[in-house]
Amino acid sequence: MGRKRYPVLDPGCFDDPVAIQTGWTPLAPGGYRQTLHRLRPIAPGVLSFRPTLQRHWQTLVQVAGLVAMIHALVIGLQGHDHATQQLWPMLVQIALACSVSLYLTNRPVVIDGNVGEVRLGPQQLAWLGRVELLRGLVCRAIPFQEVYSIQLLDEEVHTRQRHYWSYELNLVLRNGQRIHLIDHGNQQEIRWDAGDLARMINVPIWDFIGYRLPDQEMDIVEIKSRILDQMR
Repeated sequence: MGRKRYPVLDPGCFDDPVAIQTGWTPLAPGGYRQTLHRLRPIAPGVLSFRPTLQRHWQTLVQVAGLVAMIHALVIGLQGHDHATQQLWPMLVQIALACSVSLYLTNRPVVIDGNVGEVRLGPQQLAWLGRVELLRGLVCRAIPFQEVYSIQLLDEEVHTRQRHYWSYELNLVLRNGQRIHLIDHGNQQEIRWDAGDLARMINVPIWDFIGYRLPDQEMDIVEIKSRILDQMR
């Protein structure tokens, strides 16, 4: 990767108490290399993050894996398989975690300039908010007045096969709480999306892409890059 994460930026430079109060590390560590959602108008004054073909394909694979896991669990229990009976509590927890993750990565995000709110999740499931555990998880409506800024972050992701950068877009609320909207590997596109959101909600953009916090130590990749830069 050509871009280097060298500059240090103190959030205090925004000269804002909310900037100091809020977090500046990714809300969704790991990120994605592909563009999984794109901001599109769905009605006059209404924007929505729509899943791309890559997102639909990933969802299909995840659903197939979840169905296979549940099927194996049911077959094992019906066949009185001793190993399955011992592991079924853990398998149920894994299945539930996968289901929640699948829902969160596919829940609709609508920015409605006519009503003046950001809606996360289908409003038909708003009644689930009565359950304390599910409140704010399944469905949530955030008035524009509660949104303080748009936050952009980046993250360097290392796997055994790949090394890439992922970019994250969050809402920062007036109390410093952050709401994760999307993350993917297209820096230019996520900045365009941030600009569209900022104009509709009428809030500033806190762009932290390409910077690191003062207390973040450089990793070995960054140190090597600096040495190579000095040798050129």
